[in-house]
Amino acid sequence: MTIQTKDFEIFSGTGGVGKTTLAASRAIHLAKQGKSVLLITIDPAKRLRDLLNLSVESAGEIVKVENPLNEDETLDLNVQLMNPEATFSRIAHKSQCPEVLDNRILKILTKPYGGLNEILAIVELNLQFQSKKFDVIVLDTPPGSHFLDFLDSVERIKVFFDQSFIEIFQYLGKKLDTSKYNVGKKMMNIIMSSGIKKLLSYLNKVTGDKFIDDFIEAIIAIYKTKATFLEALDLQQTIKNDSYSNWYLVTSVEQNKLQEALELKNHAKGHFTDKSYIAINKCMGPELVNWETVENSQTHQLKNSLKERENKLKNNLNKHFNNVLEFPEIFEISPIEHIRKLTHSWRRYGEV
Repeated sequence: MTIQTKDFEIFSGTGGVGKTTLAASRAIHLAKQGKSVLLITIDPAKRLRDLLNLSVESAGEIVKVENPLNEDETLDLNVQLMNPEATFSRIAHKSQCPEVLDNRILKILTKPYGGLNEILAIVELNLQFQSKKFDVIVLDTPPGSHFLDFLDSVERIKVFFDQSFIEIFQYLGKKLDTSKYNVGKKMMNIIMSSGIKKLLSYLNKVTGDKFIDDFIEAIIAIYKTKATFLEALDLQQTIKNDSYSNWYLVTSVEQNKLQEALELKNHAKGHFTDKSYIAINKCMGPELVNWETVENSQTHQLKNSLKERENKLKNNLNKHFNNVLEFPEIFEISPIEHIRKLTHSWRRYGEV
C-alpha cells in the first residue's frame, strides 16, 4: 500500500494507543522526505514534549526541531504545542483588537481546559494553513470524546455567531453597531420568555455589576474578532475533503481498544471515509514469527494463541476499513529509539 501525502495528516484515537507517538513519527518521516512539516498537537498530554524534548514555556510557539532522532541530519520539522492563550493573542492582533486580551473572563476561558480549547484549535489550524509556510501539517488531535468536541467546534462557531444573538446586547442595554446586521425580533421574545432577565438579576446580586459588565464585554470582544473565527468555517470542509487530508484512526491490538476505535469512527460521521486509514499500533506479529518455541510446549501454545488473537482482531477491522496499516510493538526504553523505529516503519507504505 502506498500513501499519498496530503496537505493535512490528521491523527485521532482513544487514549493509550500511541496516537501522539505515531503522529510524531509520521511528521519526522515526511520531513525526512524533504518536506517542510508542521506538527501540531492539541492533545494536552505531555507525551510529545517528552519525545521531542520541548519545554513547557514553548507552548503556543512554533519550535524548529531540526534533528529529532540525533542522526546528524537537518530536517525542516516544526512543532507547536497548542496553547489557547497564544492563539487568542494571534487572533486579537490579526483583528487589530489587542484590547480584547484584557478581559478577565476571556483570560480564564482561553487558559488550557478553560472551555475554548477545541474552538481555538480549529482557528489555529486555519491560521497556520493560511500562512502557506509548510508543505504538510500533521495534526495530533485530542483523545476520545475530546476529538469529537474538536470536530463539533465549527458548529459551535456557527451557533455563536448567529445574527439574532445580537438582540441580547440590545436587551442588556449595551451599545453595539448593528447597522450591518439583519436583526429580527425573534431573539427578543426568546430572551423575555426564557428567564434571562431573572438570571441576570440574580447574577448581579451574587457577583456584582463588574462581573456582568465583564461578561458582556467578553462576548462583544469575541464579536470584534469574529472574522478570524468565521474564516475557520471553510477549513472544516477542506479537511473533510480526501483530496486535501489523510485521516488516521489509531488503535492497538487490544479488544477493548479496537471497539473504542469503531465507536469513535461511528460518532465522527462524515470525516472517516473509505479512503481513511486505520493504524493498528503495537502489533506483535513480527516478534511472534521470530519467536522460536518447542513444538507442543506451553510457550508454543502461547505463541499460537497470541497469533490467532491478533489475526482475529485484524480481520475484524478489515471489515470496517479498506486501508489497514500495521505498526509493531516497540520494546525500547529510550523515547528516541522508540520513535526512530516507528519512523522507519512508515517506509513500507512508500510516498507519492
